[in-house]
Amino acid sequence: MRFCCVAVDRIHGGLVELLAAAQPSGAWIRQEQGLLGLGVAAQTSASGADRFADLAHWWDSLSWQGPSLNGLPAGAGPTAFSSITYSSDSSSASRLILPELILAVTEQETWLTGVAVSEGAGAEQEVPLDQLLQKHGLRLDDGALSALSASPAAVPQAQLHAGTHPEQHYMDAVEAGVAAIGERRLEKLVLARDAVAAAEAPLPPGPLLARLTRDYSDCWTYRAGDVLGATPEMLVQVRGEELFARVLAGTVDRSLGEQGARVQLVENPKQRNEHTLAVESLLEQLAPVSAQLRAQTPPAVLELPNVYHLSTDVTGRLSTAEEGAEPISPLLVAERAHPTAAICGTPTATAAGLIGALEDIDRGPFSGPVGWVDTRGNADVGIALRGGVLEDEDRQLRLYAGCGIVAGSEPASELAETWAKMRPMLGALGLKR
Repeated sequence: MRFCCVAVDRIHGGLVELLAAAQPSGAWIRQEQGLLGLGVAAQTSASGADRFADLAHWWDSLSWQGPSLNGLPAGAGPTAFSSITYSSDSSSASRLILPELILAVTEQETWLTGVAVSEGAGAEQEVPLDQLLQKHGLRLDDGALSALSASPAAVPQAQLHAGTHPEQHYMDAVEAGVAAIGERRLEKLVLARDAVAAAEAPLPPGPLLARLTRDYSDCWTYRAGDVLGATPEMLVQVRGEELFARVLAGTVDRSLGEQGARVQLVENPKQRNEHTLAVESLLEQLAPVSAQLRAQTPPAVLELPNVYHLSTDVTGRLSTAEEGAEPISPLLVAERAHPTAAICGTPTATAAGLIGALEDIDRGPFSGPVGWVDTRGNADVGIALRGGVLEDEDRQLRLYAGCGIVAGSEPASELAETWAKMRPMLGALGLKR
């Protein structure tokens, strides 16, 4: 694979305006910074229990011809966007997508990477950057990047429909989950459901992602393959040997107001217990690959436009590899962390079995790892929450949301929480519920 990197002095209108006018194959954006991918230079898919390892092997096996990336920020240079299914037995495929163009924006600098397939061993052709820019409707002139057309595609009117099951099915599942917890079969169970937004014309991902980025600027707006959304939860972030994660569990709706939400989250034993279980599960799962793990205490209250969460940041360092051994792939670090109690339950094996029986849906990439990985071992891997999956030639978006069920959970309240968690995508679609 061949690549080139050029510095960009400014983006006309800013990253979000560029996103709105684009047709991104990948996105990872927070507060006007992050990554935007256009087109596909190469991609692979994997399924089953070895999906993480298969994707990591494919990425590590690629060979590169291009300039040195020393001193450039994480995400500059060849970078692939990943979407990995929640379950190993999902009918959906896990994917790794290498775009033709990758825009990496930090607070201090911006880099544009062009990628092309080598035309033979030892090929040293230049990357046709001008052609790639024109292909994707962009212009780079004297260090300024702009879209050839500043008019974003219109988002067609969508209609909201029931998902795989009616709402009562979800409330029955919650009731059964609470009963299992009461029988001491497990401590926590996360149950999800789906709904469908359907339109007569394809739903353009660029404008949808731009709306999410504007409305939920403290979340990571993502796209990888068919999955897109705005997640507040970082599964693992890797910068060399440095490791970071953000655990969210314990949720209340914005309707309670800031003070009422803080009281409910901080003083309610149900909320604190749900959060503690999620933090402890992540620490336990990362322990084999990390050292010096530290969890923020007490947890913070994270305020988002639709809900409040209890939030704990976790930091640490990846364990030093044995002398001569290859560093562990960030995708395999993510495999260690997945699934957390925040999206599965405790104990994990018991919760996973009940999820399959009670939800009766294929989550696909929902609640699975989503993000990006570069060629230098850096990565951001979030959890695919607050989003959906494009279907039916992009004319349909299947929305997903789930709730942590613990002792004392009430079915009607949990159903209402799922609608609150679907609010980001509903808002981007111009729908209300």
